Amino acid sequence: MESVRVTKLNTKVSLVVCLLDSYTSSSPLGLNASIVLEGTLSKPVVTSKGTYIFNDLQAGAYRLCVNAQYYFEEYRDIEVGLENTLVHVTLSPRPSYPFKEKDTLLRASVSNEHGQPYSRALLVAVVQSDDSARSRLAQDKAEAGTDQLTVSSVTGKIVVGDRYLIRSRNSTQVAEELCLVEEVLEYQRRIRLARPLTHSYARGALLLPVVQTQSDERGEAVIAFANCRANRFDIKLDIVHSGRSLSKEVNLAEGGTTLAGKLQF
Repeated sequence: MESVRVTKLNTKVSLVVCLLDSYTSSSPLGLNASIVLEGTLSKPVVTSKGTYIFNDLQAGAYRLCVNAQYYFEEYRDIEVGLENTLVHVTLSPRPSYPFKEKDTLLRASVSNEHGQPYSRALLVAVVQSDDSARSRLAQDKAEAGTDQLTVSSVTGKIVVGDRYLIRSRNSTQVAEELCLVEEVLEYQRRIRLARPLTHSYARGALLLPVVQTQSDERGEAVIAFANCRANRFDIKLDIVHSGRSLSKEVNLAEGGTTLAGKLQF
């Protein structure tokens, strides 16, 4: 009689990677994203929901590289432990991204004083107009040192990876700071920040949208704004490259493209 040997394979989920389009707050456009963990030959399993799962990794430090069509390449230094690790990676659209005709965009090119393009210059655009706030603080007070906020009056949706400028509405004690959403604890109601607040804020403090991106190899950059809530609004644009920086205030029209032109510094 022929004997049959049965082997049971146990697979353990070590790392789950979720990709997010920073403009649409949904799954990225395009196909065949490349997700690589430097230092291992392990390949991810792609689920029907578009998440990437690495199984049976050794615990330790890894460098995650994400390369997707229409987006800038992203890197993350991550730590994989004994339990499964969840990592959200927010992808910034490249200038070649297939925006729609009525999307609200700011386009610019950045270079040095000789016209040589800056590749991978960091661009941070902060909405300044109060009527374009994405949300407001709903709790009586958020003390300095807390990393959790309760919010209300949300326009659109708040997701992991969102950046905001939280600004006090107290005319006698103006405070503001940049913050990054680390986790949505209660859908559109409560969020956890990547870093604790350095100031205290009272009910009604504004969460103003912040868009962060970079320039491509030709020095071209595009900044896209969703749910503007105003026909026109002001932004403060900060650009940094190789120790040099430039700040510029721009007024944008909703539903079209504003050209900032060639910015040299």
